[in-house]
Parts: sequence; structure tokens; C-alpha cells
Amino acid sequence: MKLWRMFSSSLANSFFVLNWIGFVWVSSVMASGKEGLSVFLTLPWGSFLTELSNISTQGHVDSGSVWIAWLILSFAYSWAMLGRQRSLHKESTHTHLDVASLVKNKKREIESDPELKQSLNKLNQLLKNS
Repeated sequence: MKLWRMFSSSLANSFFVLNWIGFVWVSSVMASGKEGLSVFLTLPWGSFLTELSNISTQGHVDSGSVWIAWLILSFAYSWAMLGRQRSLHKESTHTHLDVASLVKNKKREIESDPELKQSLNKLNQLLKNS
């Protein structure tokens, strides 16, 4: 299970990096034309969703609409990846704290019960003698 988790995590991280590399590359190709960076100002920012609806009818779809959708999805994916990393970090911290508190609670339980303490001492002596 741990191997599968490592594989899926590395796959997700690779996709994350490749997505942004591809996005930057396509953006630089778009900006290398005659219009330069002003090409991003002429994109259909207000109507890109309407133009994307033409995909279902196999109609003409403006490449700028696809680029805007890619930008939005890339930011959403990045936000999800950051949230996932934070939750994994918090989960490992909580696990560490839970183990420490469990050990403290068991130690208190052993010290508060004289019969349990005596039987554990006998067990320790038997283990040392063997």
C-alpha cells in the first residue's frame, strides 16, 4: 500500500510540474507572435465559457478560450495539491502526537495499577533471566 501511495504521489507531482511547464511553453509561443504580450489582453475573458460550449456540438472553439480554461484548471489543481500537501503534513504531525500521548497514558495506567505494575516487573525479571 505504501508503494502504491508513493507511486501515485510521484505521478501527481510529475503531472503538476509537466502541466505548468506545458502551460508556460504554450503561453510563450502565444506571446512570441506579432502582438506580443498584448495577445493576452485580446482573449475572450468575458465569454470563454460560452465559446467552450461549442465543444459539445463540435463547432469552432477559440484557442484563447481553451487557454483561459487551462489557466483556471491549472490554478485549481495547484490549489488542490497545496491543500493535499498541508493535510498530509498535518496528518503526520497528529500521528506523532497521538503516539506520544498514548505512551504517556499507558505509563500512567501502569503506574496507577499496582497489580499490573507487579506483573510487568515479574515479566521483566523472567525476560532478563532467560
